[in-house]
Amino acid sequence: MMKTPFIIICSLIMLSTLAQRLAAKPLLFANYYCWYHDGHRELRPFLHWTYPASADNPLAKLARKPGEPAPNSVFRPLAGFYDSADPKIAEWHVRLAQAAGIDAFLVDWWDTHQGLDQNVDRGIVAAAHKLKFKFALLDERAQFHKSLDEYMPMLVRGLKRYKDHPAYLLIDGKPVVYLYQVAAEPGLTADEFVRLEKHVEAEVGPVYWIVDKIAHDASGGKDREKHIPAEWLATPGVDCFAFYSTFSHFRAHTYEDLVGRFTHMTRLAHGAGKKMLLPVHPGHDNSHFVDAPYVMPRRDGQTLRDFLRAATDAGADYLMVTSWNEWPESTVIEPSSSWEDPYQYLRILAKFQGKDFNPPALPDFGKEPGP
Repeated sequence: MMKTPFIIICSLIMLSTLAQRLAAKPLLFANYYCWYHDGHRELRPFLHWTYPASADNPLAKLARKPGEPAPNSVFRPLAGFYDSADPKIAEWHVRLAQAAGIDAFLVDWWDTHQGLDQNVDRGIVAAAHKLKFKFALLDERAQFHKSLDEYMPMLVRGLKRYKDHPAYLLIDGKPVVYLYQVAAEPGLTADEFVRLEKHVEAEVGPVYWIVDKIAHDASGGKDREKHIPAEWLATPGVDCFAFYSTFSHFRAHTYEDLVGRFTHMTRLAHGAGKKMLLPVHPGHDNSHFVDAPYVMPRRDGQTLRDFLRAATDAGADYLMVTSWNEWPESTVIEPSSSWEDPYQYLRILAKFQGKDFNPPALPDFGKEPGP
């Protein structure tokens, strides 16, 4: 009987290992905002395209165009100051995301505040349904609420509204919700989360809980300066830990400065039997409304490439691009007319996902979206 050469066996093992690694590639999400109004709205025109602080900001004033307010972003959307309730813009966004290989939008959720829930329904939810794309709620009210007793029914209301929607994102057969938290003064304690989980799941059934949780540890050295608190690692019910941004917690944008921190937090989560979602950024610049801004350089796309590589090498289960369209902090990957190639960052994501990027045509956004 002919024996299989040792080198062939080794090659087969290497190919099998590579195939397993490719199969385990993390899901790619992007944080999506529905808080924009165009200039035709009777109530709050140009909502979130400008801030009061931008009106007197020298850079914002310099970028102002006739008939528009001083912009709070250093970049300008390719589609102009659009309205989040416009189905045309939402469908264009979904087609772009699909072309770039994004698996789902985590949609910024404020319940009925300023009528933003109507923007969600008329815009991205309708588009996701039509185009068979996935979305889930990234709930900012998890942080910004007055009391837990006020917040619990609010989250139940949101999940009942969307959890059975055909386009709603399920993981392990459970509807996903991301609980946004601010690290310095989080809106939920571990004990409060246990109460929240029990109350919500009694009303809506099992939920896939992604909890934004990060804390500072000055004694840990650079790679261990941020961690997931021990009481949270031991908290039952959490499926996945996450955090929205690095720029709120540590100032880093190169692979070498990211990979150690990302690896440490991922190991903590995995050691507790939890998944890990890590943020990836193209850049950051809030200089149109902050006197002492923080600018994370984009480095012609290298910052995004470094984040993607560092998060993947750290073993993250999920990646979240922060953001698709948070224009005030200029963390966007949505096409911008300010860049030589408006689609530069979507091309980077598509390459990361092994896709050929073919952008859909920019539609006519002339129709007024409504009141």
